[in-house]
Amino acid sequence: MDKNYMNIIINERRGHLGQLKKLIISMNISPGMDKEFCAYLAERILRQLEKGVDSQKIQEIITYELCVGYGLYVYEFDSEKITDDIMDWWENL
Repeated sequence: MDKNYMNIIINERRGHLGQLKKLIISMNISPGMDKEFCAYLAERILRQLEKGVDSQKIQEIITYELCVGYGLYVYEFDSEKITDDIMDWWENL
């Protein structure tokens, strides 16, 4: 693989990661949510989207990370809406 092509792929992925992080931050899931956690969540979700997983798997990841990883209760966020917004973003890239 050509070095320039690899750089293009790397830069494109970084761009997608930045966009997804901004999208997650803009959702204001929890007031004052740590931006580093948003970056982590974006990375975890993007890896799965790149693998082609379905929205159900993305929703499970979101629920798990927000509850276990961040300490929120399920009733404090709408994982279905978050997933739908992320899937819409992914499909419109």
